[in-house]
Amino acid sequence: MSPRYEIQVLLHRIGRWWAVDIPRLDLHSQCRTLERVEDLARGLVAEAVGVPADVIVLDLLVPELARVLGSVVEARHRRAAAVAAEEQAIAAAVHELVDKLDVSQGDAGRLLGLPPSEVARFTPPRGSTPASPGQLMPLPASGPPRPAATPALRSRPGPARRPQQATSPARPSWAIPDDETERRG
Repeated sequence: MSPRYEIQVLLHRIGRWWAVDIPRLDLHSQCRTLERVEDLARGLVAEAVGVPADVIVLDLLVPELARVLGSVVEARHRRAAAVAAEEQAIAAAVHELVDKLDVSQGDAGRLLGLPPSEVARFTPPRGSTPASPGQLMPLPASGPPRPAATPALRSRPGPARRPQQATSPARPSWAIPDDETERRG
């Protein structure tokens, strides 16, 4: 692990300038743009402490904007938690559909609103044993490259296709008849 030097930098807006304060080292400066703040602060710390600039980790804070920025940070944390929860729910659903109920990956993707490549991300390769919690999946055997996942099916413009006739003699109530003779009969 490479050495790191972490330090807090306080920023304050003064007119069109940004005041840059590094309280721990009693350093103060200013610059016109936030884009320049990081380089300026890193250079000041590197010179004062005598460490290379690339090992300095800055914690930039703007206290007077904390109220405005805090809600954004909080919303981003909630979104990250929601994304993680969605990933877990999708993984559980894919496992149940594909592994336990023997639904194809394509059908599972349609049910979940995902392209097949996303469904494949949550399923172990065929013939492999699922990993138990805390156990790594076995490495795939080297061999010919596997074909890329097919993209999601999309409807194409053109004449409407006629529905195929059900193979079962007892057609479900939602099935659409093939032609006019079947509707009369």
